[in-house]
Amino acid sequence: MQTPPRTGKKQLWFRCGRYFLRTAKREDASDRWAGWLSDPWTVHVLNSAPRAFTRADVADYIRQFDQRSHLLLGIFEMGTRLHVGFVRLDFDAGRDVLVNAVIGDAAHRNRGATTDVFVALLDFLFDEADVERVRASVLLRNEGTLAYLLKMGWTLDEGSEQQVRSLADGSELSTCVVSWTRDGYQAFRRTPLGSRILRRLASAEAARGGGKANIEKPQ
Repeated sequence: MQTPPRTGKKQLWFRCGRYFLRTAKREDASDRWAGWLSDPWTVHVLNSAPRAFTRADVADYIRQFDQRSHLLLGIFEMGTRLHVGFVRLDFDAGRDVLVNAVIGDAAHRNRGATTDVFVALLDFLFDEADVERVRASVLLRNEGTLAYLLKMGWTLDEGSEQQVRSLADGSELSTCVVSWTRDGYQAFRRTPLGSRILRRLASAEAARGGGKANIEKPQ
């Protein structure tokens, strides 16, 4: 029996308020990105290896993603096209996806970038990629991040707490999982907080003259 042809890599682009997301390319590897991965802040929030990364390490990291069921997207500022972070999406065999986002540029943290990115990202996943549930794993020591996600409507999955080994010192760390369902996300959009966020994003997009998204459904 002939093997079915492999689906092509996904080339994605869509606006996220003051930012846009697009498929990461090998030429995006930079000393700037390497600096994010080497940053003690990133090591702490992601439980990554505490070492100095190089541009070549970033290029190797980008190559790990098939851009089909495992996608890596860059976060860029509209206008300047400044690269400020990245998002990874790991789709399972069903209709769930695990998401991990990093605002690498410290100047863009705690200024609404995460909200801008996640609203557009969730719209894409639920409306275009036909996902039923979006999950994110959070280290319990990242209390600020967890509190922010819960405030923004993510739901803490009961019984999801697990222990992982610290890559920095070998100690045990606790993680939990927060998630969105399609129905839960649509309900949040209708809440006062959700409505305010959507109005802000709509105003920002109108001020910039709108923009077309170039999106495809991951396989």
